[in-house]
Amino acid sequence: MIDPRVASGLRDLLPSAMIPRERMLETLRKTFSSFGFVPIETPHIERMEVLTGKGAGSDEVLRQIFAVTNTGGTPGELALRFDLTVPLARFVARHIDQLGTPFKRYAIGSVFRGERPAKGRYREFTQCDFDIVGSESPVADAEIAQVIHDALAGIGVPDFSLHLNNRKILDGLLDSFGVIDRKAAVLRALDKLAKVGRDGVLKELTAAPRGSEGGEPSPSLPAMTADQAATLLDFVEQGNGPGDAVLAMAEARLGTHEAAKEGIANLRAVLDLLDAAGVPTDRLVLDLGLARGLDYYTGIVFETTVTGWERFGSISSGGRYDDLASLYIKRRLPGVGASIGLDRLLALMDEAGWLPGSSTTVPVLVANFPGVSPTIPVRLAARLRAAGVGAEVYPEPIPIGKQMGYGSTRGHAVAVIVGPDEERSQVFNLRVLATRQEDRGLSWTTLEDSVRSALRALGKADSY
Repeated sequence: MIDPRVASGLRDLLPSAMIPRERMLETLRKTFSSFGFVPIETPHIERMEVLTGKGAGSDEVLRQIFAVTNTGGTPGELALRFDLTVPLARFVARHIDQLGTPFKRYAIGSVFRGERPAKGRYREFTQCDFDIVGSESPVADAEIAQVIHDALAGIGVPDFSLHLNNRKILDGLLDSFGVIDRKAAVLRALDKLAKVGRDGVLKELTAAPRGSEGGEPSPSLPAMTADQAATLLDFVEQGNGPGDAVLAMAEARLGTHEAAKEGIANLRAVLDLLDAAGVPTDRLVLDLGLARGLDYYTGIVFETTVTGWERFGSISSGGRYDDLASLYIKRRLPGVGASIGLDRLLALMDEAGWLPGSSTTVPVLVANFPGVSPTIPVRLAARLRAAGVGAEVYPEPIPIGKQMGYGSTRGHAVAVIVGPDEERSQVFNLRVLATRQEDRGLSWTTLEDSVRSALRALGKADSY
């Protein structure tokens, strides 16, 4: 017999996992739609050249690509998508004349990376992306941050921090050091600060660039000096906190550099817009060391962590990518967007105990009592559904105790029970499954109101 286990880093999802997942996705779709984002879909399989074009992804991500070869196909021609942003760039390059600008999309789907599996990290996982293409306005930047905030608040994440930076500020600092040509390598090193610490990043920043000979830095790509690397790390460590203080520090250090001035002005505008939108200031953190590992970001960048659960890493991240579509089209199509990592967020909320435990999607179990015509429970359940209350009929007329055990195990809130005596009198019994408390002899005419009242009293009216 074949072993039914799944491959490493992949999962089967049971109803107890899928039910909160589907509820979370419903909340996310409602949030995205409320801002005017529209859904699209792109293939899971893309041409390799689309995914590996210059600037499409960091070296680390590109090393994790899953190549796909069909029987008789050409090796290296196709691959599974590693995110939803690069396929978006290809999508808009192909369809922009039909879409027009600004184009606001959301997409929810599986992406694939051949990375080492870990808690909350899988080889196949779901991303929930939302992007605005065709606008360079800080209004678009701020709206992406606002969607992150409203989506997480709507899901029920109790306390989180949204970190913001603008890469142009770091560009200005690196340009002042004369190492702007090493920007990609420097930003990737900074992105590891939380993982490897200050000393680890200092070592990487001062190492000879790859491709140098004899251990000496290449003239065109100089390594940072120890003083420069230390100054950079001092800058990013001081540049973490409330907006006004951080921006004042950045202006004092880089206020005359044109790119840095643009980045500082952008962050100031975004903070003002988020304040106007009612996003709490205590959930916003400026973090001048935030770089994001992907090469295509050019302006504002975002990362979001849950307070007390930072070890899970960022649960939502993104930024501005003004040049990504240039891989596929001559027309300039600036964009900004973010992604919510559904699987990591679910793993975090499950460990934190924030997910309701249930293996059912409806609050009511209608019993199929032995000796009672099955048309009775079917009719009563249909009435409940017509009134907007989900109900499941137990299919077999087995002993009632086993039916109640089924409902308790799966998380139904209440059970509607009609035995032979109740059938003759056209009444029903309503049992709270968690406590076994039962209201008896309720008239069929009161079915909908009685069930709704019971669910409200239990705090379950909106839990399914």
